[in-house]
Amino acid sequence: MKELVFIGNYSTSIKICEFENGNLKIINEIKDIESPSYLSINNGVLYAVSEKEIGKILTYNIKDLKKINYKIINQSLPCYLSTDKNHKKLAVSNYGSGSIYLYEINQNGEIGNEIKRQKYSNANMHFSKFIEDEIYGIDLANDMIHIYNNQLDEKSIIQTPKNSGPRHAVIIKNLLFVVTEISNQILVYERKKDDYKLIQEISTIKDKKVKTYAGAIKISKNNKNIYVTNRGENTISVYSLIKNKLELIQNIHCYGDFPRDITLNKTEEYALVANQKSDNISIFKRNIENGKLTKISELKTENPACIVEE
Repeated sequence: MKELVFIGNYSTSIKICEFENGNLKIINEIKDIESPSYLSINNGVLYAVSEKEIGKILTYNIKDLKKINYKIINQSLPCYLSTDKNHKKLAVSNYGSGSIYLYEINQNGEIGNEIKRQKYSNANMHFSKFIEDEIYGIDLANDMIHIYNNQLDEKSIIQTPKNSGPRHAVIIKNLLFVVTEISNQILVYERKKDDYKLIQEISTIKDKKVKTYAGAIKISKNNKNIYVTNRGENTISVYSLIKNKLELIQNIHCYGDFPRDITLNKTEEYALVANQKSDNISIFKRNIENGKLTKISELKTENPACIVEE
């Protein structure tokens, strides 16, 4: 079965690829965008940031790849965006400006009016994701996770360990898994109502002598495996989740340099890794039973930073 894959990067176009039987090939591109470092797809619409000093957010129709609209947000280095489950709102985090903006999404998928913004001093907002009816915002510089309602009103704050540098997160039921860029860990929090208790800290790397920045964190659909990319050590760490605790089961080379993102394909038989500095996507066969990875092929493409599927 052919799958459509979109690759964001630090170049001047979004690459559109076809993925089938472990092989990835570029079939088209969207050229009117600079540094589309992060992408998101919802309801047939592709959302992209332009990670520049004066940032933009743009939307495209996946069927014909035509631009729907764009907004100049006058914030520095937008680096993450996500939509709510009803496809009514768009949250954008701006790393350089230390802010999160919330926008309406109109019926045809275009970005509408600004609803609200949150801006913090000396902050690096690296993550803004809708999870159920809440928005999670992560401030790497101040070791903070902000939890908002879906109108971007702040509900609570998690203070992560000092100099941990939280970056991205995933959630399984009442468990929050946070990957940290500075301390190279996964922090596991258990949630009871609006209270979060740190129950586990586990390293993402084997070689602590190599300067490393943990990158992406992804989870399998069956909630049994978590994957983290390690930029510097240049590895992928694979974890098994057993009774609410993570166990490292594999630390495999990424077959590239500076792995910025990882995604599993629709069937989860494969994993795709974006190696930013070596200009390639590494493709791994995934063992469905235990989650472990085996390298099988690659695609050369410039500065890949993000991989999403339709």
